[in-house]
Formats: sequence, C-alpha cells, structure tokens
Amino acid sequence: MKISQILSPEATFCSVSISSKKKILEKVSEEMSKSIDCPAQDIFESLFARERLGTTGLGEGIAIPHGRITACEKATAVFLLLDEAIDYDAPDGKPVDIIFAILVPENANSEQLKFLAEIAEVLSQPNVVSQIRHAHCGDALFQIIDQATQRLH
Repeated sequence: MKISQILSPEATFCSVSISSKKKILEKVSEEMSKSIDCPAQDIFESLFARERLGTTGLGEGIAIPHGRITACEKATAVFLLLDEAIDYDAPDGKPVDIIFAILVPENANSEQLKFLAEIAEVLSQPNVVSQIRHAHCGDALFQIIDQATQRLH
C-alpha cells in the first residue's frame, strides 16, 4: 500500500487555521466527502466516534484521526498542517499541528491497519516531521509524504 493511493495534492493543506479538535474533524470530513460519495456528516460521526474511544493523538504534535464507514467504497485521506498547534488530548500533553486523517470502508480492517502503520512510521521520522513543519504549501507537503512513503517500500 502506498499513501499516494489514498492522498492527493488536492487533499493536502498547509497553514490551516483551526481552533479545536472538533473543527479539525469537521474540516477533514468536508474534504473527504469531496473525494468519495459520502456525506460529510457521516464521515464526521465516524471520526468523532473513534475519538470517543480514545485520542488518535500520537504525541510530538501528531494526530492520525481515522474511521470506517459503510458508505465509503475506497480509502481516502486528508493531510493538514495547522498554522498553530491546538490541544488534541495527546498522550504526551503536547498540542497537535500535524493531522493525517484516514477513512476506509467498513470491512477494510487490515487495509486501515496497514495505512495507519505506514503513516505512523513515516511520521515517527524526525527529519520528515521537520520537513513537514517547514513546508510552505500543500503541494510541498504532499511531496514530502509521498517521497517518505516511497522510501519505505
């Protein structure tokens, strides 16, 4: 699996101004609904339900909200770099500024785990995270993630 199969430059955003976890999930849901045939509200409910089970904040300013939904026929992703970090209930207590959200079909358990593992591995590399935080546009962010995931394969 390659992240570039589910993430596009059009779903990669730099310097996003958002003030809360709920608003992040709303933004991600709106963007995901553009690439799959599913209402943003349904996507939001899936992502929010997963957050209620426990934070998807990994620590070090990174969160990977994710969900599964019946109406979703293919996996999709949205990547945001916030202009200012926000509280995300991360285990290390640090605010989050890097958001990589993933949505997969309801029955795609192994697919979701593969994507989560791959993006977590990429975002655990300090040099990649530093490049992300210094990016100035969505296209640059997409290239950073795409190149980092290609190096894994």
